[in-house]
Amino acid sequence: MSGALLWERLIQVFALSGRLVASLFPYVLLGVLVGEALKHGRWTRWIERACGRRPIVAIGWATLLGSVSPLCTYGTVPIVLQLARSGTPLFPLVTFLSVSSLMNPQLLIVTWRGIGWEMAVGRLAAVCLFGVLLGLILWRLPQAWIVNPKALDRAEVEGEASPRTGSFTWKAFARGSWRTFQFVGFYMIVGILLGSVIEVFVPGEWILRLFNPGEWFALPLAAILSVPLYACGGGTIPLVRSLLLSGMGKGSALAFFLVGPATRFTPLMALATVLRGRFLAVYVTVLILFSLLAGWVFQMT
Repeated sequence: MSGALLWERLIQVFALSGRLVASLFPYVLLGVLVGEALKHGRWTRWIERACGRRPIVAIGWATLLGSVSPLCTYGTVPIVLQLARSGTPLFPLVTFLSVSSLMNPQLLIVTWRGIGWEMAVGRLAAVCLFGVLLGLILWRLPQAWIVNPKALDRAEVEGEASPRTGSFTWKAFARGSWRTFQFVGFYMIVGILLGSVIEVFVPGEWILRLFNPGEWFALPLAAILSVPLYACGGGTIPLVRSLLLSGMGKGSALAFFLVGPATRFTPLMALATVLRGRFLAVYVTVLILFSLLAGWVFQMT
């Protein structure tokens, strides 16, 4: 590739990236503000009440609260352990913990804007369905098979403290929003640049050949690639958007979105503070299989 052609391609990358940043910025900011506002809700009390209901109802409420929880996995673990030590049933707590690591309001908003309502709704529906199925499985399993026995004996958990209730101040709200915006914004820009590079430099027929919905390996390949490429939920939106524009099937995109957050090192280590290692391995395996099935069904719709 000549120097002039390379320079022309780079200009295209930055022009495309600039348009995407301008398009997604208001929705990223909205997601950050909504998430930060929800952090000041009475999460511990709401979760405790939800998990204390009848098993089926508790699973449903845990799934719902997990999908709207703005907390990262490390922020959720202290709440789960606190309630587990006080005698709250474990199966809805783990359901809440799992769902909250896969979906939050910010991801829903940015997915809707960056890719479209169909993917946003499909992603939310798949996560909620997985949460309900996981809760039903956990309900029937002995607690000793699931929970890390050391977890309930620890006085505190390293990582982010649970949110303080009744302590809202505009200064704390602004500080928390800015920290979240910096984190999400960095990965968003990285994802936009990477997605733009793919659109400009990678021929569309290559992507179509790899992720052609008619090929049996398209879904497993998308799930495998999500492991190294999924750094931040918001940052993957422009990347997947570029892959979809280049020919990736929507089912492969959904599988990418489901497997990626579950296999990141940080959430896995947080989950390991609550779950046994063997059960954690089973959990990841079941989620991968579920993502392939969900992606196939989504592709057929």
